[in-house]
Amino acid sequence: MDAKPSPADETRHYVPTPFPESRAFAWDDLLEPAQRGLYELLSWLEAACGSSLGMRETRDEHLSTSLLISGPRGAGKTTVLLSAVQALRHWRAFLGMKPGGRLEAGASGAVASGREAMRRDLCTTLERIEGRVVWLEPLDLEPVPTGANLLATLLVRVRAALDAPQEDTSPSTGRGRWSSSILEESAEEAWGKLDHLIRDASFMWEDSASTLDMRARAEQQIKAAEIYATFQPRFTRAMEDVAKTLALPRFGTAQGEQIILVLPIDNVNRSIEHLHNIVKLTHMVASPRLWFVLAAGHQEFQLFMERSFQKELITSGQTGIGTVGQDETLSIARRQSATTLRRALPPSYRINLGPVDPYRAWDFRPQGVAPEEAGLTLGVLLEQLRLPCPPKREKTQVLRSLADLINLAPRLSDTVKTTYRAATAEGKEAPQRKVILTHPGKLALSLPARTLQDLWHAARRELQSTRASSLEAAVLEEERTVRVATEMLRNATDESDLPAWASQQLLNRILRSDDKGLIFLDLTGKPVRRSKRTTLSDVLEWPRRGTKGEGNGDAEADERVLLSELHLRHFHDVVLTLSDPDRKGSSVTLPGNVAGWFMLLHDVLMLFEPPRVLNPEVTPFEMSPELVVTMHELWVDTAAHPEPLVQLECWWSLPTWKTFVEFAIFTAQWKAFLKRTGEGYFKVDPLRDSRAKVGAHHRFIQAAWVENICSVGGRELG
Repeated sequence: MDAKPSPADETRHYVPTPFPESRAFAWDDLLEPAQRGLYELLSWLEAACGSSLGMRETRDEHLSTSLLISGPRGAGKTTVLLSAVQALRHWRAFLGMKPGGRLEAGASGAVASGREAMRRDLCTTLERIEGRVVWLEPLDLEPVPTGANLLATLLVRVRAALDAPQEDTSPSTGRGRWSSSILEESAEEAWGKLDHLIRDASFMWEDSASTLDMRARAEQQIKAAEIYATFQPRFTRAMEDVAKTLALPRFGTAQGEQIILVLPIDNVNRSIEHLHNIVKLTHMVASPRLWFVLAAGHQEFQLFMERSFQKELITSGQTGIGTVGQDETLSIARRQSATTLRRALPPSYRINLGPVDPYRAWDFRPQGVAPEEAGLTLGVLLEQLRLPCPPKREKTQVLRSLADLINLAPRLSDTVKTTYRAATAEGKEAPQRKVILTHPGKLALSLPARTLQDLWHAARRELQSTRASSLEAAVLEEERTVRVATEMLRNATDESDLPAWASQQLLNRILRSDDKGLIFLDLTGKPVRRSKRTTLSDVLEWPRRGTKGEGNGDAEADERVLLSELHLRHFHDVVLTLSDPDRKGSSVTLPGNVAGWFMLLHDVLMLFEPPRVLNPEVTPFEMSPELVVTMHELWVDTAAHPEPLVQLECWWSLPTWKTFVEFAIFTAQWKAFLKRTGEGYFKVDPLRDSRAKVGAHHRFIQAAWVENICSVGGRELG
């Protein structure tokens, strides 16, 4: 008889979870960066509705009507666009309200802050713009050919919105159907103007130089010039008619409140040709009734804009000769790009989507998972990814999971945790947080929304997938941790803005596999170094000997010591630099996400026996922070030294620890020590305080330093 699988085996059965690339979410289901981006977008649409009403009296103004939603890949730009549609169509359901319900207003005069404040403001905004925003069919430039006629594409979408049966969007009557001949006549007039503009769009957009016949080319150029001369005012009047026609079924009159049309354009930075055409389109059809919402990465948007102007200069033969000429061409292209962006997309018109806060990432759980996995947050999964625990290393038994390399809280005492939180901005912002993230953990978990989702699924896959054989199942549970960290490091490197040589060195030289497929880090030649960044915290100064009441036999000798000070320094975050072994002096700072996963993978591989980091002895010296120094100024009375004033610096050294997490624990405890003793403790007056008092302070600092080192070097690791 076949043995039935145990419940534990059944729970480990891995079933992949299909999930879309992007989708619309309700307000409560959006991550914080997407919430803030959507909040800014809808606030802009409210302002656009207000500006469209006032533009009837000011025809001579040029209004920028383009918004840019920028952010790294996977930050949630498309999600914001899709969620905006849901918010505009059914805003009460989007905010989690019952039909006809209202949110409770906050206290009068209270300053709005936080997610609930944004939710309350959105309730007011969406109620004001209800029925006044027509969201056109989104334009995704990913599948659109480079030479596509975007002007005709836009006009066809406007006509489709005019042809579509109107939904029940009237805020007053709740009716919105084409139901009268007056409405039909109005729609017919607007439709006719749009149809005429669509026919003229080919002349406005296409290049007549493609025609070989000289006579036909001349006729096309004349026709295009005639159309271009009248296109802008005709387009403006057509959009006014479209807005009035769409307003009739909503508000019952064409003279009342007006509406605006919004065209979302995704993947604007697909190529320099697409970006150039989009900027051309937004200038050609500028109207207060039509707004563009562009989604792209800001850096790539600006870079592609420069490249488009550079290509135009090269094509027209206006580039300089030699290195100086090329630099001048790049400078001209950069200035033209900056001018165009300031005119089309002023800085205030740009909505940036940043990464998810690492503390919120710790509690992340994707939407749509099975009910039995509702408690599987990212932090829970990281706590199940095991670390190597060889019997020869007692210390590593404390570090049991990948979460122990990210969360410092289990390694710190309650007093140190409280003081450390007070010493950092985290204590002021979120004192209720139970985890204390290391610097590598913060960098590694500061992820865009899609990458955060990928990390959750990767950890879940490794933990629940069934092994092909019992030998493979028994081989090293910690290899799952290595695979997750390696995958995240590769993804972070691929999506970073590192130069090509740096990416190749990380992926092919430093990150290697042996004949068994095991991952190694090759640090031969010191390719990765750490910048030592510290700042002065406090200074302890000794009074000179020889004062009244303190005379002794050493007074004469101590007169040579002009000044003695003890400098205590704060340790700042780790910054890693990568050097190019093929070119001396060429180096680049690793982006935060790449540096975070590199440090985590480094620590995981260092815990193996033997360590799977080649040439690791070069790392500790580069990692050791300089935190304490004793300084002396001496007067040397000898004819051999023409400069009698000598300064000595004695740095307090640290052990040669092998992992980043050990330094993270030490520096966290040191920061808590400086916080706890810094308030008035080091305020010593050399003229009034005795050397005995200063010496006691000095011995106290020495004892704290030694105890900190012993705690990190001990079995409990903290």
